[in-house]
Amino acid sequence: MLDQLRGRNLAHVGCTLGLTGGLLLGLIAAVVVIQVMRNSNGVNVATAVWLGVTVLLGGLGYYLGGYVSRRLWGEKRDDS
Repeated sequence: MLDQLRGRNLAHVGCTLGLTGGLLLGLIAAVVVIQVMRNSNGVNVATAVWLGVTVLLGGLGYYLGGYVSRRLWGEKRDDS
């Protein structure tokens, strides 16, 4: 299976998985925030939590996917 992926950048796969997980976990966290706060400001906070978790996990997935790609296949960085 690794031979089929050789030469591909896994950052895009990691980003997709991170965004999917972020959307799901962010939604769960937003529901918890709404239940705990129970006021009109709770919706604003829940929206911020949902977007924050989504962006954080998407960025983390992109970074880790790129790191795994370099580690597996030893891509050289062009530091020029």
